Amino acid sequence: IMESFGGDALWSDRFLGYHCAIVYYWLLIATYLFSPAVAYQFMELLEAHAVDTYSTFVKENRALLKMLPPPSVARSYYTGADLYSFDDFQMRPAGSRRPPCDSLLDVFVNICEDEGEHVKTMRACQDYALVGSVVTSPHVVRPDSLQGQGQGTAGGAPRDEAEDEVSKEARMRWNEWAGQIAQEMRAGR
Repeated sequence: IMESFGGDALWSDRFLGYHCAIVYYWLLIATYLFSPAVAYQFMELLEAHAVDTYSTFVKENRALLKMLPPPSVARSYYTGADLYSFDDFQMRPAGSRRPPCDSLLDVFVNICEDEGEHVKTMRACQDYALVGSVVTSPHVVRPDSLQGQGQGTAGGAPRDEAEDEVSKEARMRWNEWAGQIAQEMRAGR
């Protein structure tokens, strides 16, 4: 969106933006390898800061933003038919939120709300016991044994017994694997 306002006009801005993103990416990967919970917590804090920043910006510029049209890239993202770009990365059921995009105010409010969804996702990722149940795409095809038994767990929908069994079994396999790795590390392999 910032590029549509000329935010990429200077080569130095583009160079700095791209290279800082690459360094940040690899630092976060290294942090994740050391401690996934710390990496997710850092991302949660970063996303929460983004929510605060966008909220303040909207509050201080509401009248002006309401008068300006949205950039076409924002309109396409928030109102387009491509669910992968929007719904797949939300902690809500697919298609449950189609925000308005009639002004630049709507764009920044939508960005702020998206960042809030990212905070929830990062918080859920920190509890690895929930990974695979709460943090799943609403568009994932569930195994045949689960078809027609509820709506999944995206967005906090209730889990059914079959999902609980699948989750317990997956968790048990993960614990066994983690135990084997820990034993190998202790043995110095």
